[in-house]
Amino acid sequence: MTERSRIIECLNHLGILCDVESNFLLSDIIEDSLLFVSMIVEIEQEFGIEIPDEYFQPDRLISFSDLVEMVNTLSSTK
Repeated sequence: MTERSRIIECLNHLGILCDVESNFLLSDIIEDSLLFVSMIVEIEQEFGIEIPDEYFQPDRLISFSDLVEMVNTLSSTK
């Protein structure tokens, strides 16, 4: 299973239904800060990574592709 698919599974687990093939803005699917934090925790647990605070800047995680790139980067350095 690819990282994209695993992230989609994390989102689906939180009740966010989205397509593996599409790129979308996270602001379109994340309704509030609680859901954002839940998504981060779910991804950290799934991939065994810790997401540093620097990724929580407004310009760092804008789209789904940004999220996938972050996971790929952090997974390769663990």
